[in-house]
Amino acid sequence: MGRINEKRKTPRVEEKLPIKIMEGDRGIVVETKNISASGAYLIMDKPMPLMSKVIVTLLIPEGAGRNNKVQCGGTVVRTSPAAINDKTLYETAIFFDEITEKTKSMISKHVKKLMDQN
Repeated sequence: MGRINEKRKTPRVEEKLPIKIMEGDRGIVVETKNISASGAYLIMDKPMPLMSKVIVTLLIPEGAGRNNKVQCGGTVVRTSPAAINDKTLYETAIFFDEITEKTKSMISKHVKKLMDQN
């Protein structure tokens, strides 16, 4: 886990969190590569169409082995092929555009906690 140096409005940290992405009736569970209160970056084995509307479910660690399950709506804003371990995978960025203040705050607090640890 580490902080990414950038000038985004919401801080972003590298962290592997379980994330479920639903597009219509198609769902997939993967891990984030990095996360912020405004979006997530992940690697997928199949591409998702740009501007796809998705429902995202994240498990945010709370401590003592417990997780907070948060859900929000998002839009796929980037997908590009990448050769990883001799396999074509897809770097995918999802912007959280339908997110409650409570969910945004939970993600922000988690990101800040990780940043403070580094």
